[in-house]
Amino acid sequence: KDLAICTTNADCIILMMYDAKKNVIANVHSGWKGTIQKIAAKTIDKMQEEYNCNPQDIICCISPSIRKCHFEVDKDVKDKFEQIFPNIKEKIEQKNEKWHIDTVKINTDMLKEKGVKAENIIDSKICTVCNSELIHSYRGSKHHNGLEIGIIELK
Repeated sequence: KDLAICTTNADCIILMMYDAKKNVIANVHSGWKGTIQKIAAKTIDKMQEEYNCNPQDIICCISPSIRKCHFEVDKDVKDKFEQIFPNIKEKIEQKNEKWHIDTVKINTDMLKEKGVKAENIIDSKICTVCNSELIHSYRGSKHHNGLEIGIIELK
């Protein structure tokens, strides 16, 4: 209690989790590398192991982040996603020599697979690049200095 957990990002996803029954919080940075490492699933596992949380009781808020419309990668990164997530076809779209990947959808599906209820996943639905005039975006800004911050705290 009374300890704020803060996570910063530039365009990546911040997953803020709360289990009201066990009064446990988590704050996770899930960029493309964290998504490939399945950090969301590992966080649910840790909450279960350390605090006996039930995934059905966990609420997860997804921060403003880069979305599929702007998350553009080269073939090497696309190939890594396909290796780790074999059912990813609907989450990848090729445009010219680049691929757009829906990392929010991948993380959402990962949370559901771990037992988090769909109605407990609250997505901001805000693309940082599309809204770079309001929210800092590394890819959408001419100035690459700045961060967003996600803060969660128990009172």
